[in-house]
Amino acid sequence: MNLRLASVLSALALLGCSGSDGPVTPVGVPDATVTVTGTGTETGGKPAAAAGRLSALTGTVTLEHEGTSRAVTTPTDFALHDAIETAEDGRATLTFASGRVVDLGPDGRFEVSEENGGVVLSVARGLVLTRVPAKALAAVDAGGEVLLTISTPFGLTRVGASTELRLQVDPVRADVDVTVGELEMVSKSGERTRVSAGQRSVLGAARELAPIRLSVVVASGRAEIKAAGAKAFVPVTPKTLPALTEGDDLRVLEGKLTLAPGDSTTRLTLTRGAEAVVGPTTAGDGEASALELKKGELQVQAARGQKKVAIGNGVTLQSDLGAQYTVRRGATGLEVTSLVGDLKIVRLGQPEVPVASGGSAVLGATVKVVEPVREPVVLPSHASMRVAHTGLTRASLSWDGSDGVTAWRVVVSTDAAFSAVLLDGLVHQPFLNVSVPARGALFWRVFESTAPEAEPTAHGNATFIGDVNPDELSRVRNVVPDGPETTTIYFQDKPPTVTFTWTRKEGAAKYAVKVYREGELGRAVAERTVAEVQVALPESTLAEGNYRWSVTPLDLKGAELEGGRLNKLAMVYDNAVAALVLKSPKNGDLAAGGQVKAVGVAPVGSKVFVNGKPAVLDAQARFEATVAPLAQGRVVVRSVGGGGEAFTVRTVRR
Repeated sequence: MNLRLASVLSALALLGCSGSDGPVTPVGVPDATVTVTGTGTETGGKPAAAAGRLSALTGTVTLEHEGTSRAVTTPTDFALHDAIETAEDGRATLTFASGRVVDLGPDGRFEVSEENGGVVLSVARGLVLTRVPAKALAAVDAGGEVLLTISTPFGLTRVGASTELRLQVDPVRADVDVTVGELEMVSKSGERTRVSAGQRSVLGAARELAPIRLSVVVASGRAEIKAAGAKAFVPVTPKTLPALTEGDDLRVLEGKLTLAPGDSTTRLTLTRGAEAVVGPTTAGDGEASALELKKGELQVQAARGQKKVAIGNGVTLQSDLGAQYTVRRGATGLEVTSLVGDLKIVRLGQPEVPVASGGSAVLGATVKVVEPVREPVVLPSHASMRVAHTGLTRASLSWDGSDGVTAWRVVVSTDAAFSAVLLDGLVHQPFLNVSVPARGALFWRVFESTAPEAEPTAHGNATFIGDVNPDELSRVRNVVPDGPETTTIYFQDKPPTVTFTWTRKEGAAKYAVKVYREGELGRAVAERTVAEVQVALPESTLAEGNYRWSVTPLDLKGAELEGGRLNKLAMVYDNAVAALVLKSPKNGDLAAGGQVKAVGVAPVGSKVFVNGKPAVLDAQARFEATVAPLAQGRVVVRSVGGGGEAFTVRTVRR
């Protein structure tokens, strides 16, 4: 089957070369259209369409297809997104179905892709020398049409049907000599240059930015590195984490590998199954790093001021006020998802494409952007919310926007003092999608101005805890720490188990704990002597009321080491602040017929919403509501009232 790549391509020949500037011996170029067949399978089991044929193989040549590399010694087909590497003794010829021929020189890496209906040849390193056979040229309408884009780490060239050139890519520059015709060159900064026959030009020759080192800062599981110019991968040892150089190849078999440029707080994390090649890392214009993602997923946490991350194929991702995003190499191209913060996708010679906070984009022949949408769990900007969940990873923080406001600055932290900021950036919709902890807290502030003295127009905080099933409630322990603050325990039904804790004292063998009713210090209602630094009193031991308690360290002979301090405890029966109890559904239940029944008991005086719809409560604050699960199978029960605001999130099967 003859393969046409959207537009008819003229023949292109690359003459093998060792990298010197001396005479180059031509390699034979077929002048007839060839027939190619499939190279493998795509996702879903369908045959992968071949982009051309790999032949004229000498030395060591490796073909990388769908993340798997193999040495090739006999002619074989290659597909879009395949990569070919040649060793120091390696040479090969790529023949496209249109008749275009590309001979690969030694010590090179080349990747074939497609963009806007045309072929893109990405040259990470190596030599490209082209000419156009007359027979192939006669089969197309030259007409000045751009038929091939050659992408390098320093910019790209747009090659017309009748253009012949020599292009050499090394670690610091790309040298271009035009022998026939003319071409357009586009630098990484977007500057365009026309180069005609007999002229020479350079991409990336003079670096105005000081290089900085990209270093491994975290390694877990099994990760490997193949240093630039090395033949094999070696394990990354967590005890001696390496600094990286341009051309190093990294891959993660298990766990993760986290990198940082210089002393920046930017973090680039390769996850299980990912592989990337280190590109030029610079500082001075906000560029944080360059990693050519070969397969798998890259997670980026970009600090303020670290604006650019180059990810290969002439693509750079830019953020203004810090961002967290992921980059995945999928079957159809690069997939970029902004977790928090706005991004711009910058491709050489193409207009910038914005991706709003929470949005995503797929980079194939074109860039397809998906606008941000709210997560199934939406948290308003209220204070002291509680979210009980199991396995919830993301939620939306929301607020009411003022008329005419189209941008908000949002600051998210894990502490009330905002000393541990997770995010500080702009969004353009009145919500922000964030990752949530399994246990812990999030605090956020929303500003309608970026001025330093601006006051927040909305703020909120939520504590995330494990979801406790009804049959586990009896095992909940209320902890009372040793200290000057009064501890208050609220309860329903019967007084709960109470656990007293304290700090271990030097020289103490045991601890004597005494609990008194307030005003009755002459007789303890509970006494315990233990060797541990905690003791639990069974449920119903302490009834409603106010108490004083003390812990006194004892030596091996039972003598007191120091006097026990009297601490305060209040046991309060108050149904209005009891927790929301969701009896069903449980995590993993099946939603029969696309519906699920939510059954539970709310604090007295509360209002209850199930997946956003009001639920009817009886006199005992019990409710039962049937709803359709939200996206991802979520069932969200929210109670608002005398006891504060609480969410319970369950996940069912549909």
